[in-house]
Amino acid sequence: MKIDTTVKSLPPGRGKDVKTGKGPAWTGGARSASVSDDVRLTSTSGKLSELEAQLAKVDVTDSGKIESIRQSIADGRFVVDEEAVAEGLIQESIDHITRHPQE
Repeated sequence: MKIDTTVKSLPPGRGKDVKTGKGPAWTGGARSASVSDDVRLTSTSGKLSELEAQLAKVDVTDSGKIESIRQSIADGRFVVDEEAVAEGLIQESIDHITRHPQE
């Protein structure tokens, strides 16, 4: 069996050296096309990053509600809704099982 080792010219097409709308990548060997990657962030993505940073600083603790519950417990007026607690535990268990099967 004879192996053909001659190089044949490549037909024009879309290779990794071809840029859209920039002309042909093959210039007969006179110069080679360069490939560059450009990343541009829109103003929206910049605003989103800024908002995320601001949200990270926000205190989500409702100190008024915490103090109200603390006072209710101290006064003996705090009532536990057993049904709501049980439903919450069951739902948390279901969520855990579906996220981490066979743990």
